[in-house]
Amino acid sequence: MKRSIMRVSGVLAIILLCAATGASAGPTKKQDAQLNIGTDGAGNVVVTWNGKGQLLEARSKNGRYTKVRKSISPYVTAPTAEVASFQLAASDGNVYSANTVGYANLQLPPGLSLIANPLYYRNNSLAFWMPHPPAGAQVYKYTPENGYEVSTFDEIEGVWSNPDLQVPIGEGFFFRNPGDSTVVQTFVGEVLEGWLTNSLPVGYSTKGSMIPATWTLNQHAIPGEPGDEIRTYTNDLQGGGDYNISVYVDTDYGWVPDLTVALGQGFWIHKQHHQDWVRYFRVN
Repeated sequence: MKRSIMRVSGVLAIILLCAATGASAGPTKKQDAQLNIGTDGAGNVVVTWNGKGQLLEARSKNGRYTKVRKSISPYVTAPTAEVASFQLAASDGNVYSANTVGYANLQLPPGLSLIANPLYYRNNSLAFWMPHPPAGAQVYKYTPENGYEVSTFDEIEGVWSNPDLQVPIGEGFFFRNPGDSTVVQTFVGEVLEGWLTNSLPVGYSTKGSMIPATWTLNQHAIPGEPGDEIRTYTNDLQGGGDYNISVYVDTDYGWVPDLTVALGQGFWIHKQHHQDWVRYFRVN
């Protein structure tokens, strides 16, 4: 099993959702500063924490954190940025939060989009993530064991036909937007760190990165064998789209062409043999 280690110093400009953790500062223990994130009924993002500390927020790709005024739990904000992340700092400015949380907004134009949940969250049901999609919206999730699972939104009843369909981090799925305007999908959750394993089975499967980053296939260190294939899908913004195909050549060249997989983007992968996609990730 090939393991790839990725350590990131500072804040990544290429990571669309960026955050940092650090050593405990002052008398406050790191484990006492656990951040939690969720949403309320109005679609706002709600950040809560225990322990003391100054909440910091970054709302740009350069990851520059600024102090949040009236840093009192809960912190409620509208998810108006493309991406945002949150951490806690002590009075001396040192970060000591035990985890990193944030949100990401995905733009889903009319037609099909192949996406993936880029963050870890305790609830991964379709009904939770997409409570108010356009009438007739559909989600297609492929698994080698069951083929396609399909869920359709009934506007009259206000429910999905398969509301418990799971869309967890690391798994890709199709979203079909039947409307005429772009849908903004907000994912919230935690940035996973440490050893991350995404199983790549024999045959076809739909996957997404467990690291919230925009990197190429080779930068993502997706393992392969000669002849393995990856396909990303590009919506043409006119109701259609097409696939971009990359083939694994060898250990020297890796995936050719080296397609970009953006934060929240899913992809098809066809494997001749099972492999684990293993990364070690730290944001600092």
